[in-house]
Amino acid sequence: MELNERMKLILSAVMHRYITTAEPVSSSILASQYNLNLSSATIRNELSILEKYDYLWHPHTSAGRIPTDKGYRFYVDHLMQKKYLDNKEKELIVGIYRKSRELEETMKNTSLLLSKLTNNIGVVISPIIYNNLVERIQFVTIGNHRILAIIITDSGMVYQKIISLSGKIDKEILNYLSNYINSELEKKEINLIDLNSILIDKLEKYLSFQIRSNSIHNFLKECFDFQWLESKIYLDGRINIMKKPEFKKMDQLNYILSFIEEENILAKIIKKELDFGRTKVTIGKENKQREIQNCSLITSKYNIKGKPAGAIVILGPTRMDYPRMISVAEYISDKLSEILSDY
Repeated sequence: MELNERMKLILSAVMHRYITTAEPVSSSILASQYNLNLSSATIRNELSILEKYDYLWHPHTSAGRIPTDKGYRFYVDHLMQKKYLDNKEKELIVGIYRKSRELEETMKNTSLLLSKLTNNIGVVISPIIYNNLVERIQFVTIGNHRILAIIITDSGMVYQKIISLSGKIDKEILNYLSNYINSELEKKEINLIDLNSILIDKLEKYLSFQIRSNSIHNFLKECFDFQWLESKIYLDGRINIMKKPEFKKMDQLNYILSFIEEENILAKIIKKELDFGRTKVTIGKENKQREIQNCSLITSKYNIKGKPAGAIVILGPTRMDYPRMISVAEYISDKLSEILSDY
């Protein structure tokens, strides 16, 4: 069924009232507090039709109605008007980022900003860099049979890994290895995920029999194992979700809090949502994970030097101020992209 303009007007009013108060909305409230120029009887009739077609539902203990997932979806896709952050909020974001000195601090500050400005849970996925091209690799001996591997990608990000050895590898051999690898990187574009398969075999053949050893083989194998670069989750604002009336029942609250502690599962869910444009809104049961089917996720991607790198997420109840949440997410993702591109 296609909604007429009167139904859209009433649905918008219900959304505004319910998002603001968290209380079911009655026809009398809409007639008295919103300039709809409609009688209570007309509004009541339209509310019944909206309920019939699953845009609203009617709690048994209340005379009012509240939005369904379908109602929220229609509102987000067709009715809501974009909000913009005020200058004070923008200055707060820029000021906090200005104090960030390194990637870890920037990620933490991002989740803090998201939770503070939205009163929901702020989640940040650190840069997903498997598809980044490797520009240079350097090996540095740091004593006690340990080697620091430094990897620089085309996005400008620098990653370091300390590798412990069972035996000794001479500094000359390390220079030999890094020079060969870097010469190969100059000839061909190689991303992190393919580095192992492309270079290991070549290196094994390239090394002379005299310097080939288990220590070198194990070192190269561990060096090119990039599971250690798995994206990290930064999360802030758990206390916010505890204050929401939707989750006043302790079992509901524990259900959500227990789930978000499973960071690896949360990261996988977010990564699966990255096949979209700039921002994606996932509402209620559109979330495949049962634990968050009474929540919505606002996911916005950020870039490093123009390349998609990761995502920020606002997680809260389906009763959220979607225009504001989207505006906050997009502004912060833009600023985060600028900062990471300047590293």
